[in-house]
Amino acid sequence: MELYNVIEQLGKGAYGTVHLCERKHNKQKIVVKQVNTDLQGEKLQSTKNEVAILKSLNHPNIIQYYDSFTINSTFYIVMEYASSGSLFDRINKVRPRHFSPQYVMNLFCQILMGLDHIHQKKIIHRDLKCENIFLTGLKNDVIKIGDFGISKTLLNNNMADTIIGTCNYLAPELCDGKPYNSKSDIWSLGCILYELCAMEKMFDGTVSNVVLSIASGRKKSVNTKRYGQQMQEIIELMLELNPDKRPDTKKLMALPDIFPTLYCLGTNLGNIDTI
Repeated sequence: MELYNVIEQLGKGAYGTVHLCERKHNKQKIVVKQVNTDLQGEKLQSTKNEVAILKSLNHPNIIQYYDSFTINSTFYIVMEYASSGSLFDRINKVRPRHFSPQYVMNLFCQILMGLDHIHQKKIIHRDLKCENIFLTGLKNDVIKIGDFGISKTLLNNNMADTIIGTCNYLAPELCDGKPYNSKSDIWSLGCILYELCAMEKMFDGTVSNVVLSIASGRKKSVNTKRYGQQMQEIIELMLELNPDKRPDTKKLMALPDIFPTLYCLGTNLGNIDTI
């Protein structure tokens, strides 16, 4: 830690603390997650899992891993700093206004590209939500998917069976206690796209009501006058109750309403645009 200056504490929980720091030699801002290695069981395993996952990923739309080390029974993870906060923060800041359709599609496509890289590595994120998607960039907003503490690598095309994640974004197969795969992330992505349009969660309320709504397919619709029928259709594709009917990332990227934005990313579409 002698290589870094601590600027401020960003968060604290049962696992430890997260600090915003800067490298002493070049003043680059980074995030340092500090975990007490005396922790046992799930919390320590979650930290080790996050490091292994981050090391395996290298994509402009994923939080970059820099380093990890142990000092005096404390484990540190050094990661990229997303200077503009989370997507959850951005939505709360902009509400009650709405993002423009172009801005929504730009953010969505960046998340999609990052998720495609994750799935190519046979990894399921398992907690894809607005709180775990971050923003950075000086002129344009660049999406950074983060928080891989409960992600899982699937070997030999196996299915996962641990019910884990945030209930508002859980796929119905998890609500039913069934095995699942990367298509569960696609469901979560559909919830995020709706949230970007409606500025509210697709499924909200008590845990029991949320689970009942998800399992029964009780979904809300976006304002099609503002965002067009195509946006609603893309959301419905991702929120298919049957995971086999949900498109994977490659099929989503090939859709005629998505591909042009993927092609145009890197232009000024990333500027905050509200209506």
